[in-house]
Amino acid sequence: MAQLHLPILGLRRAVVAITAAALAGCALKAPLTHTEVVDQALPATTHIPPAFKVGPTDGPVADGWLKSFNDPRLEGIVAEAIANNLDLRIAAAKVAVAQQSVIVVGAQLMPQVGAVIGARTTKDEDRSGTSDSTIAFVGVAWEIDVWGRLRAQRAAAEAVYEATALDYAYARQSLAATTAKLWYLTIETRQLLELAEQSVAIYSQLLTLVQARRAAGKDSDLDVVDVRAKLESAQSEVERARARYDEARRGLEVLLGRYPAAEIEVAGTYPALPALVGAGIPAALLERRPDIVAAEREVLAAFRNEEAAELALLPTFSFSLVGGRLGDQVLTLLRLNPWLASAGIGVSIPIYEGGALRAKVEIATAQQAQAVARYGLVALTAFREVENSLANERLYVLQWPLEARALADRTEAVRIATVQYKAGRRDLLWVAQLQTVALAAQADLIKLSSAQRVNRVRLHQTLGGSFDAGPAVTALRKSEE
Repeated sequence: MAQLHLPILGLRRAVVAITAAALAGCALKAPLTHTEVVDQALPATTHIPPAFKVGPTDGPVADGWLKSFNDPRLEGIVAEAIANNLDLRIAAAKVAVAQQSVIVVGAQLMPQVGAVIGARTTKDEDRSGTSDSTIAFVGVAWEIDVWGRLRAQRAAAEAVYEATALDYAYARQSLAATTAKLWYLTIETRQLLELAEQSVAIYSQLLTLVQARRAAGKDSDLDVVDVRAKLESAQSEVERARARYDEARRGLEVLLGRYPAAEIEVAGTYPALPALVGAGIPAALLERRPDIVAAEREVLAAFRNEEAAELALLPTFSFSLVGGRLGDQVLTLLRLNPWLASAGIGVSIPIYEGGALRAKVEIATAQQAQAVARYGLVALTAFREVENSLANERLYVLQWPLEARALADRTEAVRIATVQYKAGRRDLLWVAQLQTVALAAQADLIKLSSAQRVNRVRLHQTLGGSFDAGPAVTALRKSEE
């Protein structure tokens, strides 16, 4: 590095010239536009349609989906999860780290100021005297960002911070959706437990009936044994259902930041399912879902890192200034001025680095390609999630009335068969089989009710709609110079 020392009289001119050079530095390259990122990320065979292929898509995507479920208890536990969930706290801490990293990187653009202050006393025992010396210096060092390398690094850090903040926003939306889905799954396990207890009561009544008929000589021991076996199986299922219910409650409690004691109370019935919402258009999804926008900001960060790596091949310019006072007995004897000042301009030119700088450029280029490909993967995954959720919505709409009518028919079949059995026109095996099928149909309907609500929550999540009033993605400040 070449360094030039300037006289004090020329210091002001040097500072003015350096400041002008820094302010007139080269502008950063224009990044890829949103359209260009999409075109590069998605394969040439991928064409985004004007509307989703499956399900109703009329109307824009609405925020505030949580209130549409008309379930105050669900709103309460979602609020508790947002306040206490530990995974969300970790995500929030990552945002704080990324935010401070922008300050750390950006500080390189500013002059670095330091000071040295010291004092020393020397005692000469032969002469019974002492001598004092003091030092007080202030130094300023500044790398002049002529080409924009430091600004590119700062822009990359800002893009990483914005991506991290968007990841937090998506984590917040995902937590609300996960809490709602687990809430409905826990209601499902409670209803299945109640159904298992109901089946015990049904088989107990049936056993009492068959035992009375056996005593009257109308049924055989085989009938008694068969019904008793079904009762015992039902009792065993109650224990399994209770274990699943407790396990679901523990999972919900951990999500809320509580101790997993399986003590949380959940609703016994499902609220009415709200009307289906609009899905918007596929292209809008790319700018609405926080995880997709975060992936796009990561592409920008990789772009800026590549630019910084390329600019590192150019010379760097720096400026230094040191001034202060040195008080010493020797200087006093020599009658030298204790006030000193030194200024210098340095130029660092990379000549031979063993290929390291070029390798860093290649690494940054590959990382940018990786970020672009990851964006495409996130986008295609989002499209698949929406299409699957819309397809399930249509499936459940068609399936529900059929399953409900099937349950009603099976329940009626059990009633008729029971009447015929008591009249001696049917055997017990026929009644028991119909009863088992009816109970299974009732369990299927409980699971279908849960699946409808879970899928509706999943649809809101995949569409990028916010669970509260504000949008999940707010307008971001463009970190461009």
